Amino acid sequence: MKSKFLWTLLAIFAFLFFLVLYMPAKHLLQSQSLPKGVNLYGISGTVWEGKAQAVVVNGIPVTNVEWEISGLSLLIGRIHADVHGGNLRDANEVSFKGEITTSLFSPQQVNSDEFLLFLPVDRVLAEVQLPVPVNAGGRFRVRIEQLSFGPNCNELIGFGDWLNATVAGTQGPIDFGNYSATLRCENRGIGITVKEPNKLGLSLDAVLEAGFNGFSISGKFKPDPSLPEEVHQAGAIFGRPGPDGYIEFSL
Repeated sequence: MKSKFLWTLLAIFAFLFFLVLYMPAKHLLQSQSLPKGVNLYGISGTVWEGKAQAVVVNGIPVTNVEWEISGLSLLIGRIHADVHGGNLRDANEVSFKGEITTSLFSPQQVNSDEFLLFLPVDRVLAEVQLPVPVNAGGRFRVRIEQLSFGPNCNELIGFGDWLNATVAGTQGPIDFGNYSATLRCENRGIGITVKEPNKLGLSLDAVLEAGFNGFSISGKFKPDPSLPEEVHQAGAIFGRPGPDGYIEFSL
């Protein structure tokens, strides 16, 4: 009798194991309440290894999002996922790849040791209210070496680049070259520092407040003489140059 009960119990555990192992991702994700502004389309595969044809976040789509979750990490109460989406070679697409780790008991806490993200500049600026309208092009690249985030920034070592920066001018796009930045945690928010050399002679420090509730920017710039005259004229909006030729600003 005990032997029969044991085999029945093992059969139930085996059934549950394979049920979870091969559970279609579509059934699980459709039953969950997704965050506001997030929608998934064309879900296929399993919970552990699946794909979404598109993920739309606040109107910004990311195509061909794939994930692979380690089952072993669940044994210690953690979710470790290898994710990638979009086309890294397409400058018009949002794309990413890397590893993300979170806790089953504290899902708002996200960690990553290696993560790469590309964002089209025009899509990012469309979501930001700037004091002066800017029609810009190029691509933002964000490389995260170490991250601990949730609900605020706890640890961050990363680098950002504005690649092939352009801004619309009266005679066509103006080439501004490339810009590099370092990323850090600052008072539970995110700090961004840009230093020369670059064509704008730009140095700045920006802080995105905790909870993304606001931001502050301060810095200085001195456009390169090779840039069109309209760039130098536009710089006057921020004030007059100092004795060293730099225009200081704060937002």
